Amino acid sequence: MIYLALAICVIVGYLIGSISFARIFSWAFAKKDITEVGSHNPGTMNMLRTRGFGEAILTLVMDAIKSGLPALIAYFVVNYFFAGEGNLAYFVTAIFAIIGHCFPVYYKFKGGKGVASTFGLFTFHPNFWWISLIVFVICFLLLLFVLKYGSVVSFLYILTMSITSTCLIAVWSVPNYIPIIVLIWFNVILIFILHHENLKRLFTGKENKVDLMAKIKGKKDKSEDIDEKEISDVETEDKASSDESKVTEEVENVEKIDDEGKSN
Repeated sequence: MIYLALAICVIVGYLIGSISFARIFSWAFAKKDITEVGSHNPGTMNMLRTRGFGEAILTLVMDAIKSGLPALIAYFVVNYFFAGEGNLAYFVTAIFAIIGHCFPVYYKFKGGKGVASTFGLFTFHPNFWWISLIVFVICFLLLLFVLKYGSVVSFLYILTMSITSTCLIAVWSVPNYIPIIVLIWFNVILIFILHHENLKRLFTGKENKVDLMAKIKGKKDKSEDIDEKEISDVETEDKASSDESKVTEEVENVEKIDDEGKSN
């Protein structure tokens, strides 16, 4: 029966995780599809860049809730019927909610990168919530005052919490600790794979920066001005290319008419 309970955790976690709050809020507040603006990623950082601090925080909170709250409910329900299995049910539910976030069935499996949902994974756990909040506050302050790379801060949070939870689970000899640790590090690998473009840009010094202080104040940061200039340049190049192709096509049509006239 425990396997049936875990199967239910998988299905429920995945279906709830597939809800895309970035898409919902972007459309509700601005009638825009978040996947067509900014980095095109339906996640917290793109909401921060394109919609502002308030909607980004709202997205972060809801993406955390959709992975953490179902997992917490699964923890207590499964632990009630199957003593000692609550932690496994928790991590199964949360991890599949993260998978749902990254590959949502409702949106042709095109989703976010799982950072906010991973925040929910650790923040709703009965034993790790306080550690998660402390690490989150430290990472937030680093992004606010020191680092300007959202991806670096995200990696720092995920690695810190994954290492900490792994050590504590092993030390406490939590039931089913091996599959739980496997799930934790499967999630780490998944997120790093989904962030492969960010990693490339970091290594080449081209990763986008974010001025969180400017966002909190409701101002544009410099990176946005650069992005808009790049978009404008691309649009100008596309227009010039389009005009050139039209001229070429007209010339070819004139030459074709001349050739037909000569043949007649």
